[in-house]
Amino acid sequence: MSALSHVEAVPHVMTIAATLGEVPADLKTIAAWGCYGSSVITGVTAQNTQGVQGVHEIPTDFVMQQLESVWSDAMPRAVKLGMLTSKPTIEMLSGYLSGQMPQHQGGPFLVLDPVMISTSGHHLVPPEAVAAIRDELLPHVDWVTPNIPEALALARRESEVSSLEDMLTLAAELSESFEVQTTLLKGGHFSAKREEVLELQARKSITLPLSQGSSRTLEIAVEWEEWDDEGEGAEVLATYCASIDAPRSPDLVVDMLVRRKGDTIQLFVGRKIDTSSTHGTGCTLSSALACALAQTPAPIGSDSMERDTAVARKAINYVRSAISGAYPLGKGHGPLNHAVLTAPRPLPSPTPANPHPFMTHLIQSDLGLWKSYVKHPFVVQLGQGTLPRECFEHYIKQDYHYLRHYARAHALGAYKSSTFEDIEAFTDIAKHIARESTMHVGFCESFGIGLPEISATPEAAACAAYARYILDVGGQGDILDLYMAVASCLIGYGEVGLWLRKEVDAGRAKLEGNPYKRWIEDYSGPDFIGAVNRGIERRVAADPPSPERLARLTAIWQECVRLERDFWDMGLKRLW
Repeated sequence: MSALSHVEAVPHVMTIAATLGEVPADLKTIAAWGCYGSSVITGVTAQNTQGVQGVHEIPTDFVMQQLESVWSDAMPRAVKLGMLTSKPTIEMLSGYLSGQMPQHQGGPFLVLDPVMISTSGHHLVPPEAVAAIRDELLPHVDWVTPNIPEALALARRESEVSSLEDMLTLAAELSESFEVQTTLLKGGHFSAKREEVLELQARKSITLPLSQGSSRTLEIAVEWEEWDDEGEGAEVLATYCASIDAPRSPDLVVDMLVRRKGDTIQLFVGRKIDTSSTHGTGCTLSSALACALAQTPAPIGSDSMERDTAVARKAINYVRSAISGAYPLGKGHGPLNHAVLTAPRPLPSPTPANPHPFMTHLIQSDLGLWKSYVKHPFVVQLGQGTLPRECFEHYIKQDYHYLRHYARAHALGAYKSSTFEDIEAFTDIAKHIARESTMHVGFCESFGIGLPEISATPEAAACAAYARYILDVGGQGDILDLYMAVASCLIGYGEVGLWLRKEVDAGRAKLEGNPYKRWIEDYSGPDFIGAVNRGIERRVAADPPSPERLARLTAIWQECVRLERDFWDMGLKRLW
């Protein structure tokens, strides 16, 4: 037995496509996924971020020579097919691949990205090549990943897609018409609205009219890429993006996965990333799919919607990360950042499309816990004006005690700081809290509670536990630890105030006639914006944490969110 017999081979993924745009993106993606990439070049393009200026076809016999050379030496586990420049090349590939399949039991996966129209809108292949892809090649592939214009061309449809239901029909018709196991219709060319997705989700199933008078009934499954299906996200991060003019589209992108013999259509829903860095998205997605399939432990012949959904989810998430992590390049549609999986850091760097990766990580690290804090029943009743007065009075008396400890924590931050900038920042916040305490007393007096009564009220267990934890973290840790310990209060109360404002606008909460109107107005201000930028994201970007350090910071955040939630519990249940 060889000494290396226990070492699992790196999956070999081949790309059959053109340069300049496709093959580099494919090979970068394959490398990022930990696979070995080989290439067969079908054409050479003259192109840049503004478009394709020319295509030079590689002769069919030389494409065949490349393919046989690589295949005979190391058969790939998966093959991604991209831009195929001529009908003879397509017919050759169809014959070769169909001839190889019976000889090799269980291999390889074939993923076709039917590149016909570039991101910038250029038609890349002649009509006879489109017909050859449709009639000769499609019956032999496992996956096909067209965008909407390519899907319309394959389906011979001239009508435009103007709704999600149109997209559903198009995906179902492609899946029904061709002998392709799995169709993933990319939705980047259509801007969907959240209401439209929610309406489809509520229907649960749909009967779609197909060509030649037939129809197909499919169950609708929806997977939301970010936050939850209410589209609430984190108001603090949305407001922060607006404060720095970071692009943030209200539209959604919906990708649709359907199997030829399946009874479900899976929708992957994500926020549309407002960026021009989209050059090579289709190539990247299909290559990522090929890698995910090559790495799947299941036998190649296994037929599973569950497997296909998992594979598509991984590939789509990778592409979204690569788009969000891209930096502008060129005058047109710039490239993605394919290195998002290979960069030696557990967090991506801030970019215009994702200016708050650290805060996003913290909130998403336990989204259920975060929502139990910022949408606690105490908060909901407060917004509706139905919170019992005695509960609120108990809360504001304890909040006075908490403010004292909160100020002490910031004074500790000033003591532990080593730069005048940080000393001034922590000192200013401590002084602001001291001024706020005076206003807090005035607020308490409006409820008939004077300073003597507040001072005589003992600290409840929830208040004492939270305050001691913050001071303990600040005493033992460094400045960033202390920032984490105080951040959940600052960011969370900002989120609560903004969310309540949103609820008021939607008619689910009220200001007029609400005895807690002043509290809501006080906590919907912009104080958190400077904290996100100055105190947290900037520090993490300048000194990226190791995986172990990130885990500790995340644990501090989660514990403080939990203690904040318990503080609401204390007020609502009048606990001591």
